[in-house]
Order: sequence, then C-alpha cells, then structure tokens
Amino acid sequence: MRGNNFKNKSSMIQHDLIIIPARTRRIITLLLCLLLSSFVWGQTINEYDKILKIDNLSFHEYEVRIYKKAATSTELELFRLYQDSNDTWKADLFTTIASRESQDKLKIRIRKSKLNSLKNMELIWMSILDTYILDLPKWEDFKYKLQKRNKNYQIEDGEIVSTTSNTMIMDGITYYVKIKAGRRENEFEYDNPESYLKIYPTVDELLSFKELIELIKNEFKIVL
Repeated sequence: MRGNNFKNKSSMIQHDLIIIPARTRRIITLLLCLLLSSFVWGQTINEYDKILKIDNLSFHEYEVRIYKKAATSTELELFRLYQDSNDTWKADLFTTIASRESQDKLKIRIRKSKLNSLKNMELIWMSILDTYILDLPKWEDFKYKLQKRNKNYQIEDGEIVSTTSNTMIMDGITYYVKIKAGRRENEFEYDNPESYLKIYPTVDELLSFKELIELIKNEFKIVL
C-alpha cells in the first residue's frame, strides 16, 4: 500500500513551464553580455599589464593608456601619455618582442621607448580630449549601428520581429583604452574599428576613434 501511495503522489507532481517572451529574452541576453564584457575587460587589462611588466605602475590623475593587441600573434603595444607628480608631461611606448628559444618555448621581451613630439605635450593632451575620448561609449552601446536592417519581418513566439544582417570580423586588432582627466574617467574596448569603419563609414564613434589614433600616430611618429 505504501508503494502504491508513493506512486500516486509522485504522479500528481506538476512542473510549471515558464515561457519568456522573445523581447524579454533579448534584454536578458544583452544584460548578461554587458556584465560579462566588463569582467573580461578588467581581466584582460590586468593580464596585459603583467605581460608588459607594468602591473605595479600607478595610474596618474591625468593619463591615457591605449593598448593594441593583434588577434593572431603575440604582438602587444601600449601607448601612454601622462602628467607626472612634477607636472611634467611624458609619453611612452611599450612593445613586446617575441623570440623562440626552442621549438616549444617562446620568450617575450619588453621594449620601452620614450616618445617625443615637436608639439607641446599638454597641447597634444588637449587635442586628445577633443576627440571625445572621455565620452566615447562601450562597443555594445553602439553595436546596433553595425548592422543592416533588411526590412524583412517574421513572426517569432507570436511577435512580429524585423531581421538584420551583421558583419562579424574575427581576426584583426583590438584596442583597449583607459583615460583619467581629473574627476572624469572612461574606459572601453573596440574590436577592429578600422575594418568596421570601411563597412560603416558614417558611424560617429568609429570616426572619433580613428581621429584619436591618427592624432597619436602623427604627433609621435609611431605605428599604433
């Protein structure tokens, strides 16, 4: 009898199926991606600082750091412009140099170069601020601009949704930017901005970022 009662009770257990609308699922997915990207961004910068042997290097009140990482190689670069404790403006370029010690072992050396410019460095700093670097958003905030609306509508879970075409560029260059100007700060990561700009030439954020990189290249005569 006890066995029969147990079977009867178990057969009465109900499992509620929660159906989440498509729009809600998309919002949840976006929030999770934003949280994950912030965590990964912080972890990435810490790893890069360790590789460049600057993980104990303090960040000044007025400073910008631009990391450049190639997806298909060990190449890593860091441009740094800052005002030191003596109110003197300085600029550095850190570059990794890889050499193979054996078939299974790769040695990474760090080359640090002090940069100079014909212009006053404080003036260069002000020019950098004029590229809207303190206001440039994270990639996810304007990713919607990097797609084409097909104006083709479909029904998904009872909702009418529009379809879009997205271009994904996997291999290339990733830039990580961190800046502090007094009380204002900003940090963001852009994947392959030059390549996307060729496809979407009117995106303001990509245009401002191109202006920033070109400014540094021209003023310090470096490849970044």
